[in-house]
Amino acid sequence: MAAFAQTSQKSIEGKVLSEESMQPADAATVRLLRHPDSTLIATTISDVNGFFEFRDIKPGKYFIAINKVGYNRFYTLQYVVADGTGKIKTPDVKLVPLNYQLKEVKVTAKKNFIEVRPDKTVINVEKSIVSAGNNMLDVLRNAPGIKVSGEEVLYKGGQKALIAINGKVTQLTGEQLAELLKSYNSSMVSSVELIANPSAKYDAAGGGLINIVLKKNRDLGWRIGVVQAASVGENYRFTSTVNLNYRAKKVNLFGSYVFTASEVPRFWDVDRLITIGQNTSDYKMRYKGTTRLKNYTFNTGADWTVSPKQNIGFIVHGYATPADIDKRNTTNIAYNGVPDSVITTNSGIDRNIYNLNYNLNYKGTFGSDDQHVLSADLDYSDYDRRSDENLRNDFFNPAGTQVRDPLFFQVTSPADINVYSGKIDYTRVLSKESSVEAGIKLSKVNSDNRIDFNEQVDGSYQLVPNLTDHFVYKERIEAGYINYNTKIGSTDVSAGLRAEQTHADRTSFNPNRRADTSYFNLFPSIQLIRGVGDEHQFTLSYNRRIARPNYQDLNPFVAYIDPYAFSTGNPFLKPQYVNYFELADTYLIKFKAALSFSVTNDFYTTIYEQNNATGVYTTTKSNVANRHVYGLEITTPFDITPWWQINNYIELSHSRYFYKDAGAVNKHAYDFLIQMNQAFSITEKFKAEVNANYETPTYFGIKNYREQYYFSAGLSHVIMRDQGTIRLAMSDIFNTQIDRYDTRFLNLNMRGREKPGTRFVTVTFSYRFGNNSLKAARKRTGGSGDEVSRMGGSTNDN
Repeated sequence: MAAFAQTSQKSIEGKVLSEESMQPADAATVRLLRHPDSTLIATTISDVNGFFEFRDIKPGKYFIAINKVGYNRFYTLQYVVADGTGKIKTPDVKLVPLNYQLKEVKVTAKKNFIEVRPDKTVINVEKSIVSAGNNMLDVLRNAPGIKVSGEEVLYKGGQKALIAINGKVTQLTGEQLAELLKSYNSSMVSSVELIANPSAKYDAAGGGLINIVLKKNRDLGWRIGVVQAASVGENYRFTSTVNLNYRAKKVNLFGSYVFTASEVPRFWDVDRLITIGQNTSDYKMRYKGTTRLKNYTFNTGADWTVSPKQNIGFIVHGYATPADIDKRNTTNIAYNGVPDSVITTNSGIDRNIYNLNYNLNYKGTFGSDDQHVLSADLDYSDYDRRSDENLRNDFFNPAGTQVRDPLFFQVTSPADINVYSGKIDYTRVLSKESSVEAGIKLSKVNSDNRIDFNEQVDGSYQLVPNLTDHFVYKERIEAGYINYNTKIGSTDVSAGLRAEQTHADRTSFNPNRRADTSYFNLFPSIQLIRGVGDEHQFTLSYNRRIARPNYQDLNPFVAYIDPYAFSTGNPFLKPQYVNYFELADTYLIKFKAALSFSVTNDFYTTIYEQNNATGVYTTTKSNVANRHVYGLEITTPFDITPWWQINNYIELSHSRYFYKDAGAVNKHAYDFLIQMNQAFSITEKFKAEVNANYETPTYFGIKNYREQYYFSAGLSHVIMRDQGTIRLAMSDIFNTQIDRYDTRFLNLNMRGREKPGTRFVTVTFSYRFGNNSLKAARKRTGGSGDEVSRMGGSTNDN
């Protein structure tokens, strides 16, 4: 069968839809093939409206193949282009989800571990054996281009990442990021999307977007999935997950429960030299912390299809995390090379965190051609933390004899944070090649924190005034955006502008200090995608973004390590601003190379403020520099044989730091990183995986880092009539995943070593039963993700 049309230009165009929602299917790969030998003529990607087009086609017979991850491949009719043929418009293509296949039909389409697209890179976590049984913080450590420094997730030139779960923004950093990501097991995750240039629709926070996509189910009926994982090594971890989903014609009910128990150590060694005149003091700190925690996470909700084009849903998400933290620290002090004294600090912390999040959401499509889309979210989050610590300091001479009475402290530090948020988004399809998006968002945060620091004096505890405080933080952000998508010739254009007005009031009552700030910012973004020939797609992008401090980064409370080491927040810490440029070439929708340049103003990082006279040093954060980064990234997945695939990621960068302090010397450094993932299909049901990571010595913030390398491997086998899978994996096989650094910043002469527990042998068993193809709970993007994540909470879908 052949199709003809008459206009002045030889072209074929069409639109791709998703069958289950009848919404445009963007980022579908569309290939023009010659009939009958299937020779590839041209390749393109459907735009945000689902449109695709091939221009300047030579006379001949053609057909089109369309595929998108999670959907069946689609082939069109034969189209004949003759001398008199003009524009050919194909009927709308409706992609059918893979799981709609009849039970007797076997799906053999292969989903690669890494998928490269012009606007993002997709990591299919469920394809990774090594990731099985791990939490998402550990999974991100092995994602290409992602660095986990301590417990901070960095992306695009070492910027703090903007993180979303199912498109719901959660700007996370530090310990709070770890709390949230550790509550998500890899068995709950389908893929991770790495987006260097997120549109104006997303919050302007963070440098680049990491979107964690949770697994979804399709079709009517019910399904239950169970995953059990146990790890031994440094020391142990256990996770039990149950996912449930039931869908009737108009109602979808879903829920999940995750229980985690773990005991993981952390080692931290610091050596400091302080020279005053001819005298040198040497402080050697040896710290070991062991965290024993249990985490109870639940997620429940429902979607109601009011009409074929309107949906209402709600989610209640929460977790409780009781933790017992045991800290052991020894500090050896020497003067001019002669041992002088030893101080031991032992501490036990009893901590309980409770978090509840509520989301009400709506989405509707209007108009005869579905050209209007309206969505809204209302969110409320309540975060409550209670922490009680008992400290003891003992003082010894070099011979081990106690030289004075011990010091005893009791520390109580409650925190209560409430977040209110609402947002409305509207999309208008203007034509087959253009659309406009607009939206508004309002969020409000109230954070109330106390610390009571008591010292034992004559058998009773008394407040220590200079370590006791009450900190209140209030923030309101009003935001609006507009984003325009169109096609000019063969170039796809997406341009947007986001405006954010921030009001922040920071009050510390001891001493009485207040920082009342208000600032307005515009955040432009633009992305151009142009196909060149049949094989290349070039992408040119720019965006401006902001990284606001976490609430706890602003909290001036003092955390006690030993009499010579403290950590504290900085209530006067300012946000940093990033301008990011990138030029990328995607070759054959598989290989990618990207050149980038970023400028960060008011760059902030962890620093150490040292008093040479007393020997005391304090860990805090400060706006220390302006930072420039030039980068090159290369992604190269290869099929060595039909059973052996290699995915390589290479990153080369050059950083320059222009410090604000007159006494600091400007620095520059190179960095080279390579990550290699190898997958082996030994048999149809038996597979293996090997991961290798290497990074050269480099410099970041104020630290010189030594090289780092580590390896992981795993095996998997499908069992129980393809309904179950058992996996065996070992992470950090040689126990080499260590941060080693030194710094000579200002008056510092310090060397450090940090080693979390990373070597584990993990056994994971997963089993699913019920209807194996349910229709998914609708993805939703509530409004409070950014604010909740900065306090350590979560409102994510499951």
